[in-house]
Amino acid sequence: MAVKPLNERQLFRMKRENLEKRINQYYAETHDSEAVLEYGMAVLVRNAIVMEDYSFICKDLIREIFLIGEPSKKMQDYCLYFYDYFDYSDWEVVRKRLFKHKAEFSELTRPIRALTKLVRAAAAPTFDTVDDILTMITKNDTEERKANAFANKDRYTFLYKSFFEDANGKKHNLTFRHADISKSDEEFYSLLEILTKLTIFEKDGTRRFTEIVWDDCQKVTKFLIYSSKLDDKEKSALAE
Repeated sequence: MAVKPLNERQLFRMKRENLEKRINQYYAETHDSEAVLEYGMAVLVRNAIVMEDYSFICKDLIREIFLIGEPSKKMQDYCLYFYDYFDYSDWEVVRKRLFKHKAEFSELTRPIRALTKLVRAAAAPTFDTVDDILTMITKNDTEERKANAFANKDRYTFLYKSFFEDANGKKHNLTFRHADISKSDEEFYSLLEILTKLTIFEKDGTRRFTEIVWDDCQKVTKFLIYSSKLDDKEKSALAE
């Protein structure tokens, strides 16, 4: 049976090991390098927003596509986002394969250079970011409330709820769990805008993520209150 393209639920909810396996399997059966590059772009956005580590996912495969795959416009458009995947000598190979000269590379990549910094592996949040978030959301609280928040920080969950329109103008949402909500609105908007450039997301033949519904996007903080009435399975479900 032919392997199916990955969907948004898999790309934004699947755990790292299984996601990496599915992307590699998809490429092995289809050799669809352009889809894989878009999968990689989607995961870069996810990694830049959530505190779990999705850095360098499918690194070997993406390196192979850029180093020996047939050069394409999409590879030109996306190469700088994957700069961290290469050492200097390999990056020079990629640049020379995709661009006629350094001036062309500089001209075509200049508009996205600031944006690519947001998806660099070094800029990705970790669970250590929780302290920064708690500092931000309790800045106007009393010292007692601040201390209580930090003492119970494992009970906090942070979400980023984003909303988009599809090609027909119908609204849909995408929620990032364990999100770094200390990011600025400008950073979130720039990251979400990357998704509007991707063509891999469709539902019933209609392209999704065509436009951000910015006024509906929101940062959400949840505090888990444990109950002795919940069994272990229910507690685990709430804590996910």
